[in-house]
Amino acid sequence: MQLNHFDIAVVVIYLVATLGLGIAQAMKIRTSGDYYAGGRTFNKFYLMMHALGTASHADEPVSVIGGAFEKGMSGIWYTFLYLPLTPLFWLMAPFIRRTRFVTTADFFPARYNRSLGILYAVMGVLKMSVSIGVVLKGTATIMRSASGGAIDEKWSILAMTLVFMTYGFAGGLRATVVTEVIQGPLIIVMSLLMLPFGLHAAGGFAGLHHALPKAMFSLTMVAGGKDGAEFTPAWVAAMTLVALIGFIAQPGLLAAFASGKTELEGRVGYTYGTMIKRGCAIGWVLTGVILAAMDAQGHLSPGQSVQVHQRRELAFGTAMQALLPHGLMGLMFAAIFASQMATLSAQMVNSSALASRNLYRGVFRPAATDHQVLWFGRIAGVFLVGIGVYLALALDSVATALTMLLEFTSIMGVIMWAGVLWRRANSAGAWAGVCVLFVVWFLLGPPGMLLKQSIGAVHAPAFLGHYGQKQDVPDLMLRYLPPGILALVVVSLLTKPQSKKQLDNFYLLLRTPVGQEQILIDAGVPVVYSGSHQANALETRYPALVHWGGALLAAVLCVMFLGVLYAVSWLGG
Repeated sequence: MQLNHFDIAVVVIYLVATLGLGIAQAMKIRTSGDYYAGGRTFNKFYLMMHALGTASHADEPVSVIGGAFEKGMSGIWYTFLYLPLTPLFWLMAPFIRRTRFVTTADFFPARYNRSLGILYAVMGVLKMSVSIGVVLKGTATIMRSASGGAIDEKWSILAMTLVFMTYGFAGGLRATVVTEVIQGPLIIVMSLLMLPFGLHAAGGFAGLHHALPKAMFSLTMVAGGKDGAEFTPAWVAAMTLVALIGFIAQPGLLAAFASGKTELEGRVGYTYGTMIKRGCAIGWVLTGVILAAMDAQGHLSPGQSVQVHQRRELAFGTAMQALLPHGLMGLMFAAIFASQMATLSAQMVNSSALASRNLYRGVFRPAATDHQVLWFGRIAGVFLVGIGVYLALALDSVATALTMLLEFTSIMGVIMWAGVLWRRANSAGAWAGVCVLFVVWFLLGPPGMLLKQSIGAVHAPAFLGHYGQKQDVPDLMLRYLPPGILALVVVSLLTKPQSKKQLDNFYLLLRTPVGQEQILIDAGVPVVYSGSHQANALETRYPALVHWGGALLAAVLCVMFLGVLYAVSWLGG
C-alpha cells in the first residue's frame, strides 16, 4: 500500500507539533543544569513517558515481530530480558538520584579517579554518535520498507534530524522529556494498532492456532530457522545478567532516573515507564505471530511472503502494508518517528553533556563558566549528530560494526558495580579490570569475529571470535567476566586503597536522601548538581514500606505480565 496525502498530512502534523512543543521549552533554560537535567523538576508522568520513549527504539519491535514471525511467541525474549530487572529499578532509583551527578562519567572521579572518567566520556561520546547514525539508518530502512520504497531513506533521515536536533539544541533534556508527552502515547499506538486488523484477517486467536504449529506458541526455546535454537534458559539468564551489569553504565542513566523532583519520581518514572514497554512488547510478539498465520493462510501477496521469508527484519513493514488502511498508515509512521526521535534527542543531549562537562570543562577548560559549558554543549551536540548523519548516509555496515566495538562502555558496568559494592576497589584495580575485560571480550567475542572475517578464517587463530554469535553469550560471559573481576580484585588488594575521605564522601552521597543536602554541606562533600531537592513525604515517613513494598509490587506485576503472555499464547488453542 502506498502512502496517500492523508498519511503524509498526519506525519507532517506530528513533526510540526513536536518541533513547536520542544522549541517552546528553550525559554525555560537558564543554566547547564536546566539543559542537561531539566532542573531536576520533572514529575512522575513526564519521567514515565521519558523512560518509555528512550527505552523503546523502533528496532526492537522490528526484532521482536521478525523473531515472532519466524520462531513464534518466544521472540518476545528479545526485549523481555529486562523484565526480571524491573523490581531492581525501583530499588536502585533513589541511590542513582542521591549521587547528584549530571552524567555517568561523574561517577569515576568521585569513586576512583579522573582518568577513568575521561575514558568513559570519550568512549561514551563516540558510542552515542555512532548509535545516532545506526538509529537514523534503521529508521530510514523501516520507512522505506513499510512504504514500499515511496519514502527515500535520505529524506527521512534529514527530516528526523532537522526536528529532533532543533528542539534538542534549543531545549535540551527539558525539550526531550516534554515532547515525549506526545511520543509516549504514539509508541503505545505503534505497538497495538495492527492487532485488531490482524486478528480479524487471521480469523481470531482460533485462526492463529489452526494455521500454525503448536511450537509457535511456546514461550521457551524454539529450534529451527536460520539461527537454530535461540532462546534457551541459559541464553536468557546470561543476557539478563549482561543487561544488569551494563545497565548501570548507560550514558543516559542520570537523565532517566535523576531528573525528577524527588526520589519517588525516579522510582515510579523508570519502573513503570519500562513496565508499559513490557505491555507493548506483548503487542509486538502477537503481531509477528499474526503475520505468520496470515502467511500460512495465503493472505500475503507473493512478493510480501518472499521478502519476509528472506529477511525476517522486514516483517514489521510487511505487516503495516498488509493490515493498515490509509490514515492509520500515516499514524503508524508518526509513531515510528516518535519512538526514534525520543531516543535520538536523548542521545544528543547525553552526548553533549559528556563532551561539555566531562571533557571541555573537565580536561581542557576547568575555569569555563556555566554559560560557556552550556553553549559548548549545544554546539558539540550538533557536531556529534552531524557525525551520526554522515554514518547513516554513507557507512551502513561500518556503523553497525562500530556500534558493536563501542559497546566497550558496558564493560565499565563491572567497574561501577565493584565501586558501589566493594569499598576496597581502587583505581589501579579498576584499570586492570577494564583492560582484561576488554581484551578477552574483544578477542573472543563479536569484535574478534569481525576481525576474523576481515583477515580470513584460514589465517586467523581458532580462538578469535569463537564466541561471537548471539547464542554464544553464556559461554562468552564465562570467559571474560571471571578474569576481569579477578584482575580487579587482585590488583586492588595489592595496591594502595583510595583515600578514606574520598570513600566516605562517596558513600555518604548514597546514604543521604534527597532533601537532606545540609548533611553533605556540613560534611564538606562535593555536590555536582542538586537542582530541585525536596523530599517526598511518603518516603520520609515510611521509607522501608516504599522501598521494599514498591519493589514487591513491581515484582508481582512482572509475574502478572508473564501470566498475561502465557494466557495470550493459549487463547484459541
